[in-house]
Amino acid sequence: MTDFTRSYEVFINASVHDVFEYCRDPRHLFAGWPALEVTDVVMTPEGVGTTAHIVGRFARGMIVEQIEREYAEVAQDERIVTKAHAKVRFARQTKDVDNGPIFTWLFEGKDGGTKVTLVVLEEDLNWFQNLLESVSAVAMGKNLHGMLAALKTGVESQTSSAA
Repeated sequence: MTDFTRSYEVFINASVHDVFEYCRDPRHLFAGWPALEVTDVVMTPEGVGTTAHIVGRFARGMIVEQIEREYAEVAQDERIVTKAHAKVRFARQTKDVDNGPIFTWLFEGKDGGTKVTLVVLEEDLNWFQNLLESVSAVAMGKNLHGMLAALKTGVESQTSSAA
């Protein structure tokens, strides 16, 4: 079994604190991925335990993913770690996903703004799953870049309207 990790970055013209606070809401983190619908968000004051239900429809709706994403670790103005508990429905069969991807959002002050790094970790993949991840990484990367671009736009528009 192997692990598959990839990371993506964006620079946001806002303070680390403003970016971090914006990211406390899971709806903001996934806004830039059009195939995902985020519902049933429950936010906790301390961050840990925040949850969201996410439905992803892929391959023209033939594959439906039901994801419960939970904030498993939150370090104020530094990082948010989310874990996924997922089920996938394809060809009228539903299967639990054993190890859903772990998303780690890292926040670092840089040049008067914030560098946000999204690290995606998929653990304990067998050789076939690892091969599929390698092949799908390009398509997945486009969606993850879209999430970061929407995050940048959302934070910067919020901070500019507050000024």
